[in-house]
Amino acid sequence: MRIIIASALTLILAAPASAAFVGSSHFGGFQGPDTVINVDTVAKALQANDEAPVVLEGRIISAGPKRDGYVFEDSTGKINIALEGKLFQGRTVTPAHTVRIYGEVDTKHSRDSEVEVERFEIL
Repeated sequence: MRIIIASALTLILAAPASAAFVGSSHFGGFQGPDTVINVDTVAKALQANDEAPVVLEGRIISAGPKRDGYVFEDSTGKINIALEGKLFQGRTVTPAHTVRIYGEVDTKHSRDSEVEVERFEIL
């Protein structure tokens, strides 16, 4: 009798746990309000924490102080960006072009904040 009760109890307790995985494409995680601050201007990027994701629209106005470095400008200010040559993919960009850059703030490898560009679009 104890074996039957123990088996039934095990099945009852295991059912909700196994049901959580049925039809699920992942094994859980946090789901709730987004607390990431939208960094969409140079002014916000200059105040953001290290590795904060950014999407900026503006112009690349000059070469910067570092290799693969440039100066990016929008209506709120200027910031140095790190943009590897391979990301140009054969495209030519001048200060007359408006671009949208996607990347993250880097405050650890530079005294001043800069943006490490992961990709960009010419608008």
